[in-house]
Amino acid sequence: MTLPAMPTFIPGYLGTVTLDAEDISAMVSGATLSLTRNALNKPTLGQPWGYAIAGQRAGSISYNGHLSSEQAAALQSIYMSEVPVDFSFQIGEGGGETDAGLYTGKAIVTDLSHEVGADSEWDWSLACQTTGPVVYTPYA
Repeated sequence: MTLPAMPTFIPGYLGTVTLDAEDISAMVSGATLSLTRNALNKPTLGQPWGYAIAGQRAGSISYNGHLSSEQAAALQSIYMSEVPVDFSFQIGEGGGETDAGLYTGKAIVTDLSHEVGADSEWDWSLACQTTGPVVYTPYA
């Protein structure tokens, strides 16, 4: 794969983030999808260097933003879900010039926090653990 000489950077406001069928893009000021894979040590007798094989993949998601009265109940409902919820991360404008693909999967909501400072708005943050595969669909 050859990288272009001048990449096209994607502004953060272009994209869509959904959680449990709720489009939460308008209230998210930051979102992270972190995908990891562990490596399993594969000892080879008599070899001076260690070798590894690829292990299982996992992921975590975090969101944060300003709390709106219209969305507070939806956030609480998502947190209270006893089953994994659907999520999606559309990077860039779906189907447009900045479309960098779509991540989808299921996640378990693990944390919901609300905080406020004396001179600011109420903020919220939500953390999730992915369960099952996270599927990446590139723009065709």
